[in-house]
Amino acid sequence: MLTVTRQILISAPKESVRLYLQDLSRLSEYEPKIDAVEVTGGEKGASFEAQGRFMAMPWRASFQVDFTRDGGYRSVMVRGPLKQMTGGFHLRPVSGGTIVTRDEQYQVPLPVKPLKPIFRSWITRSMDLQLAAVKEGAEKLNRRLQIEQLESIG
Repeated sequence: MLTVTRQILISAPKESVRLYLQDLSRLSEYEPKIDAVEVTGGEKGASFEAQGRFMAMPWRASFQVDFTRDGGYRSVMVRGPLKQMTGGFHLRPVSGGTIVTRDEQYQVPLPVKPLKPIFRSWITRSMDLQLAAVKEGAEKLNRRLQIEQLESIG
């Protein structure tokens, strides 16, 4: 199993980060491996079909998503190119914002195990780009919500 975990501090309250992340229609905004997404779901969880590129190779998969109590979510691939792929976002409020932890786990097929260090490096870079996009998107959403709140008062 290949596991990669990364963190980032987002200068927005947990609720704004939760609103941004749990709107799964935004996945293609922040997930570099996804070009298009189709979401179906409800309040406690959802599912989505995604297509994109993984290390320049086209792929398509279906995922089941469970929203977590901390405001993040856990996703599991139910149909796709790998035997097992899971991932999630975990949110923790801190002074000055929210720490977002992103983790991904991949079951790497035996024939490509020697390439595991290359996969790890590529996935780490992809996750860093992803978290930077989540930071930008969640902070932008938080500013918009603050402006709307101020406009409703005055």
